[in-house]
Amino acid sequence: MLHFIAFYTIFTAFVLFQVGHCQFWPASVGKDVMIDATIVVNASQTFDCKLARYIPNPDTLGGGSEKERQKAVFELKDKASLKNCIIGAAAGTEGSADGVHCTGGGCDVTNVWFEDVGEDAITFYGLTSDSIKYTVTGGGAKKAADKVMQFNGKGTDTIKNFWVDTFTRFIRTCGNCENQYKRTIVISNLTALNGASGQFIAGINFNYGDSATLTQIKLGGSTAKKVNPCKRFVGILKGQGEAKSNGTDPDGKYCIYKTSDITYLS
Repeated sequence: MLHFIAFYTIFTAFVLFQVGHCQFWPASVGKDVMIDATIVVNASQTFDCKLARYIPNPDTLGGGSEKERQKAVFELKDKASLKNCIIGAAAGTEGSADGVHCTGGGCDVTNVWFEDVGEDAITFYGLTSDSIKYTVTGGGAKKAADKVMQFNGKGTDTIKNFWVDTFTRFIRTCGNCENQYKRTIVISNLTALNGASGQFIAGINFNYGDSATLTQIKLGGSTAKKVNPCKRFVGILKGQGEAKSNGTDPDGKYCIYKTSDITYLS
Protein backbone atom coordinates (compact mmCIF):
# COMPACT_ATOMS: atom_id res chain seq x y z
CA MET A 1 0.00 0.00 0.00
CA LEU A 2 2.80 2.45 0.90
CA HIS A 3 4.48 1.67 -2.44
CA PHE A 4 1.28 2.51 -4.33
CA ILE A 5 0.67 5.72 -2.33
CA ALA A 6 4.21 6.88 -3.06
CA PHE A 7 3.77 6.32 -6.81
CA TYR A 8 0.35 7.97 -6.78
CA THR A 9 1.65 11.04 -4.92
CA ILE A 10 4.51 11.48 -7.40
CA PHE A 11 2.15 10.98 -10.34
CA THR A 12 -0.34 13.58 -9.05
CA ALA A 13 2.41 16.17 -8.64
CA PHE A 14 3.85 15.29 -12.04
CA VAL A 15 0.71 15.99 -14.04
CA LEU A 16 0.53 19.54 -12.70
CA PHE A 17 3.58 20.60 -14.71
CA GLN A 18 4.31 17.92 -17.31
CA VAL A 19 4.66 19.15 -20.90
CA GLY A 20 5.75 17.11 -23.93
CA HIS A 21 6.95 13.53 -23.66
CA CYS A 22 7.03 11.43 -20.52
CA GLN A 23 9.73 12.18 -17.98
CA PHE A 24 8.24 9.86 -15.37
CA TRP A 25 7.18 6.25 -15.48
CA PRO A 26 7.14 3.68 -12.67
CA ALA A 27 10.09 1.31 -12.74
CA SER A 28 9.23 -2.37 -12.97
CA VAL A 29 9.96 -4.58 -9.98
CA GLY A 30 11.69 -7.95 -10.40
CA LYS A 31 11.99 -9.99 -13.57
CA ASP A 32 9.67 -9.48 -16.53
CA VAL A 33 6.81 -11.99 -16.70
CA MET A 34 6.38 -13.50 -20.17
CA ILE A 35 2.89 -14.89 -20.76
CA ASP A 36 1.63 -17.26 -23.45
CA ALA A 37 -2.09 -17.14 -22.59
CA THR A 38 -4.53 -14.59 -21.23
CA ILE A 39 -4.49 -14.31 -17.44
CA VAL A 40 -8.10 -14.57 -16.25
CA VAL A 41 -9.04 -12.83 -13.00
CA ASN A 42 -12.20 -14.49 -11.73
CA ALA A 43 -15.31 -12.70 -10.48
CA SER A 44 -14.76 -10.39 -7.49
CA GLN A 45 -11.08 -11.38 -7.24
CA THR A 46 -8.07 -9.02 -7.26
CA PHE A 47 -4.83 -9.53 -9.17
CA ASP A 48 -1.92 -7.41 -7.89
CA CYS A 49 1.07 -7.33 -10.24
CA LYS A 50 3.17 -5.57 -7.59
CA LEU A 51 4.62 -3.44 -10.38
CA ALA A 52 6.03 -6.39 -12.31
CA ARG A 53 6.12 -6.01 -16.10
CA TYR A 54 3.93 -8.48 -18.01
CA ILE A 55 4.84 -9.08 -21.65
CA PRO A 56 2.47 -10.99 -23.99
CA ASN A 57 3.79 -13.61 -26.40
CA PRO A 58 3.01 -12.16 -29.86
CA ASP A 59 2.73 -15.65 -31.37
CA THR A 60 -0.18 -16.63 -29.12
CA LEU A 61 -1.79 -13.32 -28.08
CA GLY A 62 -1.10 -11.00 -31.01
CA GLY A 63 1.60 -8.64 -32.17
CA GLY A 64 -0.04 -5.44 -31.01
CA SER A 65 -1.09 -3.99 -34.37
CA GLU A 66 -4.48 -2.37 -34.96
CA LYS A 67 -5.81 -5.72 -36.18
CA GLU A 68 -9.08 -6.54 -34.42
CA ARG A 69 -9.70 -9.52 -32.13
CA GLN A 70 -6.25 -9.97 -30.70
CA LYS A 71 -6.20 -11.63 -27.29
CA ALA A 72 -6.02 -9.83 -23.97
CA VAL A 73 -3.11 -9.91 -21.56
CA PHE A 74 -5.64 -9.85 -18.70
CA GLU A 75 -9.36 -10.66 -18.71
CA LEU A 76 -11.35 -9.36 -15.75
CA LYS A 77 -14.57 -11.21 -14.98
CA ASP A 78 -17.54 -9.78 -13.02
CA LYS A 79 -16.29 -7.02 -10.68
CA ALA A 80 -12.70 -8.29 -10.74
CA SER A 81 -9.83 -5.91 -10.02
CA LEU A 82 -6.39 -5.43 -11.53
CA LYS A 83 -3.80 -3.19 -9.90
CA ASN A 84 -0.16 -2.12 -9.86
CA CYS A 85 0.77 -3.54 -13.27
CA ILE A 86 3.13 -2.58 -16.04
CA ILE A 87 2.08 -4.08 -19.37
CA GLY A 88 4.93 -4.14 -21.85
CA ALA A 89 5.49 -5.41 -25.37
CA ALA A 90 7.92 -7.91 -26.85
CA ALA A 91 10.79 -6.52 -28.89
CA GLY A 92 9.97 -6.14 -32.57
CA THR A 93 6.19 -6.01 -32.05
CA GLU A 94 3.78 -3.12 -32.54
CA GLY A 95 2.43 -3.20 -28.99
CA SER A 96 1.02 -5.28 -26.14
CA ALA A 97 -1.64 -7.41 -27.91
CA ASP A 98 -5.09 -6.26 -26.71
CA GLY A 99 -4.28 -5.15 -23.18
CA VAL A 100 -7.08 -5.63 -20.64
CA HIS A 101 -10.62 -6.90 -21.29
CA CYS A 102 -13.37 -6.16 -18.77
CA THR A 103 -16.19 -8.67 -19.24
CA GLY A 104 -19.37 -9.50 -17.38
CA GLY A 105 -20.48 -7.10 -14.64
CA GLY A 106 -17.77 -4.45 -14.58
CA CYS A 107 -14.22 -4.14 -13.27
CA ASP A 108 -11.71 -1.95 -11.44
CA VAL A 109 -8.34 -1.10 -13.01
CA THR A 110 -5.99 0.78 -10.67
CA ASN A 111 -2.44 2.02 -11.26
CA VAL A 112 -1.95 0.02 -14.46
CA TRP A 113 0.60 1.32 -16.97
CA PHE A 114 0.71 0.44 -20.67
CA GLU A 115 4.16 0.98 -22.15
CA ASP A 116 3.20 0.41 -25.79
CA VAL A 117 -0.53 0.14 -26.51
CA GLY A 118 -1.44 -2.57 -29.01
CA GLU A 119 -4.95 -2.95 -30.42
CA ASP A 120 -6.32 -1.10 -27.36
CA ALA A 121 -5.17 -0.69 -23.76
CA ILE A 122 -8.55 -1.46 -22.13
CA THR A 123 -11.80 -2.70 -23.68
CA PHE A 124 -15.11 -2.70 -21.78
CA TYR A 125 -17.39 -5.56 -22.81
CA GLY A 126 -19.89 -6.06 -19.98
CA LEU A 127 -23.47 -6.85 -21.03
CA THR A 128 -25.15 -8.18 -17.90
CA SER A 129 -27.14 -5.00 -17.14
CA ASP A 130 -27.51 -1.35 -18.09
CA SER A 131 -26.02 -0.28 -14.74
CA ILE A 132 -22.60 -1.94 -15.04
CA LYS A 133 -19.81 0.17 -13.56
CA TYR A 134 -16.19 0.19 -14.73
CA THR A 135 -13.54 2.29 -13.01
CA VAL A 136 -10.03 3.19 -14.15
CA THR A 137 -8.01 5.01 -11.49
CA GLY A 138 -4.48 6.26 -12.02
CA GLY A 139 -2.05 4.66 -14.42
CA GLY A 140 -1.15 5.68 -17.93
CA ALA A 141 -0.55 4.67 -21.52
CA LYS A 142 1.92 5.48 -24.29
CA LYS A 143 2.14 5.01 -28.04
CA ALA A 144 -1.45 4.20 -29.01
CA ALA A 145 -1.61 4.07 -32.81
CA ASP A 146 -5.41 4.04 -32.56
CA LYS A 147 -7.59 4.03 -29.44
CA VAL A 148 -6.45 3.84 -25.83
CA MET A 149 -9.81 2.56 -24.58
CA GLN A 150 -12.76 0.96 -26.38
CA PHE A 151 -16.29 0.82 -24.91
CA ASN A 152 -18.37 -1.96 -26.52
CA GLY A 153 -20.60 -3.03 -23.63
CA LYS A 154 -23.25 -1.39 -21.48
CA GLY A 155 -23.04 0.86 -18.43
CA THR A 156 -20.85 3.65 -17.08
CA ASP A 157 -17.09 3.99 -17.41
CA THR A 158 -15.40 6.31 -14.90
CA ILE A 159 -11.78 7.28 -15.60
CA LYS A 160 -9.81 9.48 -13.21
CA ASN A 161 -6.21 10.57 -12.65
CA PHE A 162 -5.00 8.98 -15.89
CA TRP A 163 -2.07 10.03 -18.09
CA VAL A 164 -1.56 9.37 -21.80
CA ASP A 165 1.15 10.34 -24.29
CA THR A 166 1.16 9.90 -28.08
CA PHE A 167 -2.25 8.60 -29.07
CA THR A 168 -4.86 8.89 -31.79
CA ARG A 169 -8.15 8.64 -29.86
CA PHE A 170 -8.47 8.28 -26.09
CA ILE A 171 -11.82 6.50 -25.71
CA ARG A 172 -14.59 5.62 -28.16
CA THR A 173 -17.97 4.02 -27.68
CA CYS A 174 -18.37 1.42 -30.40
CA GLY A 175 -19.39 3.11 -33.63
CA ASN A 176 -20.55 0.02 -35.52
CA CYS A 177 -21.10 -2.93 -33.17
CA GLU A 178 -23.54 -5.71 -33.97
CA ASN A 179 -25.65 -4.56 -31.02
CA GLN A 180 -25.69 -0.99 -29.72
CA TYR A 181 -26.45 0.37 -26.25
CA LYS A 182 -26.49 3.59 -24.28
CA ARG A 183 -23.01 4.15 -22.81
CA THR A 184 -21.88 6.74 -20.28
CA ILE A 185 -18.32 8.05 -19.90
CA VAL A 186 -17.05 10.17 -17.00
CA ILE A 187 -13.47 11.46 -17.18
CA SER A 188 -11.74 13.62 -14.55
CA ASN A 189 -8.15 14.77 -14.10
CA LEU A 190 -6.82 13.42 -17.38
CA THR A 191 -3.47 14.57 -18.74
CA ALA A 192 -3.29 13.88 -22.48
CA LEU A 193 -0.15 14.73 -24.43
CA ASN A 194 0.58 14.61 -28.15
CA GLY A 195 -2.82 13.51 -29.38
CA ALA A 196 -3.54 13.21 -33.09
CA SER A 197 -4.69 16.43 -34.71
CA GLY A 198 -8.44 16.43 -35.44
CA GLN A 199 -9.14 13.45 -33.19
CA PHE A 200 -10.66 13.40 -29.70
CA ILE A 201 -10.57 12.49 -26.04
CA ALA A 202 -14.08 11.00 -25.97
CA GLY A 203 -16.07 9.84 -28.99
CA ILE A 204 -19.74 8.98 -28.42
CA ASN A 205 -22.89 7.97 -30.33
CA PHE A 206 -25.46 10.63 -29.53
CA ASN A 207 -28.24 8.75 -31.34
CA TYR A 208 -27.96 5.87 -28.85
CA GLY A 209 -28.02 8.23 -25.86
CA ASP A 210 -24.30 8.10 -25.06
CA SER A 211 -22.76 10.90 -23.01
CA ALA A 212 -19.28 11.99 -21.95
CA THR A 213 -18.77 14.25 -18.93
CA LEU A 214 -15.30 15.81 -18.80
CA THR A 215 -13.63 17.76 -15.97
CA GLN A 216 -10.03 18.76 -15.31
CA ILE A 217 -8.76 17.80 -18.75
CA LYS A 218 -5.17 18.88 -19.47
CA LEU A 219 -4.00 18.81 -23.09
CA GLY A 220 -0.35 19.19 -24.04
CA GLY A 221 2.01 18.96 -26.98
CA SER A 222 2.09 20.81 -30.29
CA THR A 223 -1.31 19.42 -31.33
CA ALA A 224 -3.11 20.16 -28.04
CA LYS A 225 -5.49 22.78 -29.41
CA LYS A 226 -6.34 20.55 -32.37
CA VAL A 227 -7.55 17.66 -30.20
CA ASN A 228 -11.31 17.74 -29.58
CA PRO A 229 -12.33 17.12 -25.97
CA CYS A 230 -15.49 15.37 -27.19
CA LYS A 231 -16.87 14.32 -30.55
CA ARG A 232 -20.40 13.18 -31.35
CA PHE A 233 -21.12 10.50 -33.92
CA VAL A 234 -24.19 8.96 -35.50
CA GLY A 235 -23.58 5.37 -34.46
CA ILE A 236 -24.59 2.48 -36.72
CA LEU A 237 -24.88 -1.29 -36.66
CA LYS A 238 -22.28 -3.66 -38.00
CA GLY A 239 -22.37 -3.86 -41.80
CA GLN A 240 -23.94 -0.43 -42.27
CA GLY A 241 -20.72 1.38 -43.13
CA GLU A 242 -18.89 3.93 -41.00
CA ALA A 243 -20.23 6.13 -38.22
CA LYS A 244 -20.31 9.80 -39.24
CA SER A 245 -19.41 12.82 -37.13
CA ASN A 246 -22.13 15.05 -35.70
CA GLY A 247 -20.03 17.85 -34.21
CA THR A 248 -17.60 18.56 -31.40
CA ASP A 249 -19.09 21.43 -29.39
CA PRO A 250 -20.19 21.02 -25.74
CA ASP A 251 -23.97 20.66 -25.74
CA GLY A 252 -24.86 19.92 -22.10
CA LYS A 253 -26.47 16.59 -22.93
CA TYR A 254 -24.07 14.38 -24.89
CA CYS A 255 -20.73 16.22 -24.79
CA ILE A 256 -20.83 17.66 -21.28
CA TYR A 257 -18.04 20.02 -20.25
CA LYS A 258 -17.23 23.70 -19.84
CA THR A 259 -14.39 25.55 -21.51
CA SER A 260 -12.95 26.04 -18.02
CA ASP A 261 -12.64 22.24 -17.72
CA ILE A 262 -10.02 22.20 -20.50
CA THR A 263 -6.49 23.41 -19.76
CA TYR A 264 -3.74 23.70 -22.37
CA LEU A 265 -0.27 23.00 -21.02
CA SER A 266 2.55 25.21 -22.19
